[in-house]
Amino acid sequence: MHTSARAAGLVLAAFLLTACTPDVSGARRATPEPTGSASAEATATPEAGEDAAMPPTDITFEAGAELDPGSWRVGWDDRLMAADERFAVSSPDDGNGSWAYLDGQTQCTIAFYQGAITDLELGADDRASTDNMLAAVLSTQIPGVTAADVTANASDDYVAQTTQEGTVDIRLVGGSGGGGGSEAGWSEFGRTFGALGTSLVVNVECPAGHDVGTEVTALLNEYVGIAIAPASD
Repeated sequence: MHTSARAAGLVLAAFLLTACTPDVSGARRATPEPTGSASAEATATPEAGEDAAMPPTDITFEAGAELDPGSWRVGWDDRLMAADERFAVSSPDDGNGSWAYLDGQTQCTIAFYQGAITDLELGADDRASTDNMLAAVLSTQIPGVTAADVTANASDDYVAQTTQEGTVDIRLVGGSGGGGGSEAGWSEFGRTFGALGTSLVVNVECPAGHDVGTEVTALLNEYVGIAIAPASD
């Protein structure tokens, strides 16, 4: 169980990102659609029954190998964002695993993706696979970026499980620049579940004058979780 508090300011790597549109297909949302979304794919957040088998309490990068693809599915849980007037849907769920919010307080954009990423090379464990995934996502706008670059600059973090008390390890990387100008900030965080063939990633972009690390810390502490539920739900 992770017990340490997050610092408000995250140390982010100095990549340059202008936009991010990964090739994501076959996604299945685990949360209800945000207000205003027209997706027919959205489903209620899965709830595990009292007698149901449960996944590991803490889904470390190593524990991800224990997840049976015939038994479990995973997805972002954004219910607290959808219910908070601070956030407005800027891109409704497109039915293929992508949707986005605008933070009205900071003007940061928060874009979610989940599903299978085409031609993703899996690593020795989910940490390595996640770095490969982040490199694949970033490579559309940072030509030549490699998984080794991500590994050298990313850090471990975690989000809460929302179907039981527990955590899920994630990787986080970020920097400054991009479409918002040289003073804008960005961050990518997420997790690839190699055993399940599913990747979850969030892109956060903040305008000059707002610290993207503060935004990410708020999201991870208060608003975003991962739902792990039986595949039969």
